[in-house]
Amino acid sequence: MIYHMPVIATVTHQTTNTTTEQNSTATANVELDKVFMKSTDSILKIAELILSLIVFLCITSNPWHSYVGGGWVQFNSISCMITVLILWLLLLCRVIYKLPGFWMLYILIHYVVYLVLYLISFLVCAIQAGKYQENGGLIASTIFCFIVLIVLAVDTFSQFRRWQESGGKITVRTITKTETTHETEAEFL
Repeated sequence: MIYHMPVIATVTHQTTNTTTEQNSTATANVELDKVFMKSTDSILKIAELILSLIVFLCITSNPWHSYVGGGWVQFNSISCMITVLILWLLLLCRVIYKLPGFWMLYILIHYVVYLVLYLISFLVCAIQAGKYQENGGLIASTIFCFIVLIVLAVDTFSQFRRWQESGGKITVRTITKTETTHETEAEFL
């Protein structure tokens, strides 16, 4: 009687996706950053862009916006929208990693300044909305200024935490990909 003993051959191939951050600016390539596009940082910046545009449109819809402080609110909303758009494009294309300077600190200061400016805009809209009749644009701009204020506060806090962790230097995202596959074959002798 002959028994057939199984011989097992195993082939292993490993896959691991790792995203790390480095403090070196020399490793950054100017290319589209797909990881940044899906990050909360990018989503917050897109929300700031859209909400700033809504604030601008709401305050401009009031026919007497220049008499009620609307010019100030228009200036804040458009300047915030333009600077956040430029910052978002620099981060999206990874250009910011090639620029010299303390960009984490610059970004943090930018957000603190616009947080204060939007607080003033919110107060201007809220005070003026209580004074005038037919103030739908003022009420809407007050509500959206408050929403932008909350989004800016969240983004400012996240920028502050990122600045604390990095020591003031901007970090570069690098993606390492390793693949793992397990295959087992059994042969009978």
